[in-house]
Amino acid sequence: MSAQDYKDLEANSESENLQTAVNQNMIKNVVAVMSGKGGVGKSLVTGFLASGLAAGGYKVGILDADFTGSSIPMLFGLSRPVKAGQYSFLPLQSRSKIKIISTNLLFENDDQPVIWKESLVGNVIKELWQEVEWGELDYLLIDMPPAVSETAVAIIQSIPFTGAVIVSTPQQLSTKINHKAVYTVLGTGLPILGIVENMSYFLNPSNGEKQSIFAQQHTETLAKTAKSPILAHIPFDPEISRLCDAGRIEDVNFDEYADLVETFLEALSGIEQTQASERTKPQNKNDKLTGNTGQDTIEQKVQNSPVSSSQVKHNGQAFSDTVIYLVRSKVNVGVLEHPDSQGHFLGSCGDRMQIHLKLLNSRILDAKFLADGCGATQACGTMITKMACSKTLEEAGKITSEQLIEALDGLPDDHLHCAELAVMTLREAIIDAVEGHGKIE
Repeated sequence: MSAQDYKDLEANSESENLQTAVNQNMIKNVVAVMSGKGGVGKSLVTGFLASGLAAGGYKVGILDADFTGSSIPMLFGLSRPVKAGQYSFLPLQSRSKIKIISTNLLFENDDQPVIWKESLVGNVIKELWQEVEWGELDYLLIDMPPAVSETAVAIIQSIPFTGAVIVSTPQQLSTKINHKAVYTVLGTGLPILGIVENMSYFLNPSNGEKQSIFAQQHTETLAKTAKSPILAHIPFDPEISRLCDAGRIEDVNFDEYADLVETFLEALSGIEQTQASERTKPQNKNDKLTGNTGQDTIEQKVQNSPVSSSQVKHNGQAFSDTVIYLVRSKVNVGVLEHPDSQGHFLGSCGDRMQIHLKLLNSRILDAKFLADGCGATQACGTMITKMACSKTLEEAGKITSEQLIEALDGLPDDHLHCAELAVMTLREAIIDAVEGHGKIE
């Protein structure tokens, strides 16, 4: 046997081991715990949810994907590096049998500084989800990087999440940033299970009454944007801090603890029922062109039809080859890591769009978008971001829906509003750029 044959045999064996590991893992639900910014208690909420679910008899795991500041192991009092199992890594287990993996557990010294190349993080997290020997889990909670990042979007798009939980604090600064997180998550098609408000109140030691820490509470508006319930209000309590610092998060208890787990399970059940209903609903020509269940129906009709793609129709009118190509290509879909401006808009049909712009001297260098809507909306997002690139803000602001429709080689009458949605979203991003960076010269 030649050296190459040995290499091929080794590669095949490695591939078979990975596939066996994936098959061995039986994970029923994968839930992202997210926030638009750090410092709001995302890891804390992940730990609370996991501990509460485990106390209820569920099999739970945590994948700490917040590579910039992994703190899950410390909250559970775990520090030793993971060990190799039959096929891959074995996760560590907490006192209540929660299985935990974190990037800093891959190293002998958890104080060792590691500078992760952000373009690789999504692949690393995907491999940890696939390769770690999780076994059978009812819930795998993933403590995510900031939601308004390319890394978070890449992870969402590569792992079959059931839903997301957004963590916020009551003050306006946090909720403003988390509104962007909500739009980003909705733009990927991932359902939001609910909002958890951390540092919601403290108990007055003199009379035991709840008192707000911040002047105003803004989480209600965030929940309305997400169209999701507030799952729990977590207090600001020195005892919680003391137990977490000691690695004893599983011993934490507060009045709303049971409510957090109960409302989480109710929200998850509601999402599952909705998705089951959608799967059994017969499709017709009036259905949306895209959805969480897979590729858009425009593309399916093209693949299943012997005629030209230009003959694919919606309500009697043809979708152009350009629209079909753009729906398939997904060009410019995503978010910019540090956008100079961004716009959000909710269309009359209920579709949403977000556009990020990168600028240099009032000229658009790059543009990305996320859309929660039909395939025509996706095509409009791709085309308008392509049209805006290299233009000045003033020039881009003059793009009309008629010009966009012409560039798409037309749209069916009942999808003309999709072009208006894209134009209005771009204008919102331009307004944000002007207000944030001075007037356009």
